[in-house]
Amino acid sequence: MDKHPFTFSELHPSSTSTKQPYTRFLIFIKKRRDVSQETFHAWWRSVHADLAVSVAGFGGHCSRYVQMHTTPEYKDELKKHGMEPMQWDGMGEMHVKSIEDWVKFQGSPAFEKLVHDGGNFMDGPIQVMAGYDHLIYGSRIETSGGRDGILPGDERLKSALKGDSKL
Repeated sequence: MDKHPFTFSELHPSSTSTKQPYTRFLIFIKKRRDVSQETFHAWWRSVHADLAVSVAGFGGHCSRYVQMHTTPEYKDELKKHGMEPMQWDGMGEMHVKSIEDWVKFQGSPAFEKLVHDGGNFMDGPIQVMAGYDHLIYGSRIETSGGRDGILPGDERLKSALKGDSKL
């Protein structure tokens, strides 16, 4: 790595990290086979989301909740371009203090109603992934207390319009 001529010195291993101060917790889900696409997406983004943020203590354990919805059309588009889509119908993303804190929260009696609701629209088992964000490009999430990555407009970014790229 020391022989690499870094264009962005802040990406050198010896530089200050842009590791963000939260744990990203991803929950991958599939829709129930007997539930339509429309019902799956509507239920998850409305009823389930309302139940989630209504759980006592949610805001104290989770600083961000995002749902990523996909459809057969998105999967077909990826395949059309030679990409292999993951076989999930959605991904819930939470920013939490730590895995231990989130597990403690999930064990609370208030959380049980949310778990039960999942059976109305999704099929198990779910799979999860947890880790940290190292922000390379873009702005930090203002409420996270993290640091910015390389920002749009940085003079070191090469413009495809100037012929610096084959894109």
